[in-house]
Amino acid sequence: MQPDGAIKAMIGGVNYGKSQYNRAAQAKRQPGSVFKMFVYLAALEAGLTPETEVEDAPITMQVGNKTWTPGNYTGQYKGIIPATQAFRESLNTVSVRLSQFAGVWRVAQMAERLGIANIPANPSIALGASEVTLLDLVAAYGHLANEGNSVKPYGIMR
Repeated sequence: MQPDGAIKAMIGGVNYGKSQYNRAAQAKRQPGSVFKMFVYLAALEAGLTPETEVEDAPITMQVGNKTWTPGNYTGQYKGIIPATQAFRESLNTVSVRLSQFAGVWRVAQMAERLGIANIPANPSIALGASEVTLLDLVAAYGHLANEGNSVKPYGIMR
């Protein structure tokens, strides 16, 4: 997709004759770590700076009547590090902490502002556990390439 929303290429399936279901535009999937951009943007609006030191360490939260202990992919922790490093290394525990700092509602609100609606405001939002379409996710990222301006995907010019 170009920064203005022009779709350059889209592959929604293997054989349109057998199935018209467009997986790129219709299938909902968990975005995982790609969703962390919304967490960091919400945290920046809440006062985080790129130089802010954040803690990468084990974390356990009470969610309803259960405990949740998200960890980093590697199982290792870096301690106190700059936010830029945490973002670059996609550290899960920092993302969870930042979503709590900003407020999970603010993360969901950020996703909606960038075009992804109906994201539940729960702690797992920090790790991309909600469902989105690939097209909506690409369009949301397009805001960055389009200098913060809204991006509406389009494929037919005339």
